[in-house]
Amino acid sequence: MSPLDQPLARVVVGAWVALVGAVVGSFLNVVIARVPAGESVVRPRSRCPRCRTPIAWYDNVPVLSWVLLRGRCRRCGAAIPIRYPLVELLGLGAALAAWARHGLSPEALAELVLVAMLIALAFIDLDTWLLPHALTWPLIALGLVAAALGIGDAGSLRSAAAGAAIGFAVFAAISLGAEKLLRKEALGFGDVWLLSGLGAWLGVGALLPIVLLASVQGSIVGIALLALGRTEPGPGRGAAPGGPAEHAEEAPSADDDWVPPRHAIPFGPFLVAAGLEWLYLAEPLARAIPLLAPFV
Repeated sequence: MSPLDQPLARVVVGAWVALVGAVVGSFLNVVIARVPAGESVVRPRSRCPRCRTPIAWYDNVPVLSWVLLRGRCRRCGAAIPIRYPLVELLGLGAALAAWARHGLSPEALAELVLVAMLIALAFIDLDTWLLPHALTWPLIALGLVAAALGIGDAGSLRSAAAGAAIGFAVFAAISLGAEKLLRKEALGFGDVWLLSGLGAWLGVGALLPIVLLASVQGSIVGIALLALGRTEPGPGRGAAPGGPAEHAEEAPSADDDWVPPRHAIPFGPFLVAAGLEWLYLAEPLARAIPLLAPFV
């Protein structure tokens, strides 16, 4: 038996992995807040968004500090959204899941990178209706690199490259065709790059299940929100709520004032959810939905 398989060693390693994941989640909160605003994720250090006071290290401990501060800034008392500890917990869970599936290995690190980037993209899309190139393009590139090194989930570099190319081509065709037919944007091009990234990481065989799962779940949520009267226009593609304008590369100037239709919801989070479901639950899903079995 390996020393790392001893019960005490597993507890210690698991605690370390959880801490690393929580720290990754804390960094993702910085990415989610700053990337859409075109700000550096390195400088300046974390600060309160209202009073701009730098956050001391003891107030920046993942999850624990939020609980001890009761979700408020120590200096000005501004509320700290529950999203912050939630993202930290998601990072913690992603690290533990990667460790449970792959042990301490390059495969586990690659999986944590994938899930972390998807978490950031989902929350950014929910906030801003944007999927920034600063994240989607590296997602594709890193997926291809992981496949080339044999540590991704695509199975082979060929499958990863085909997944990236076909994911982009199919969704790009749908986006451009729908826009010409409806004479308005029907599918954001950020979703095109996101699906391409998922194809690069999970392989060409994952594309159809991801699109089907995302479409079904998006429709269910959309109908439920419509029935509850909860859907409202989101912010324009050019700006985050209460924040500065997004990079020009993310939204052409002609679209700066674009506002989603009244009952629209961003599709990116559903693509992310479907990608994670296929990553973790492909076999159970294939057993429950025979249509998906050939793609496992």
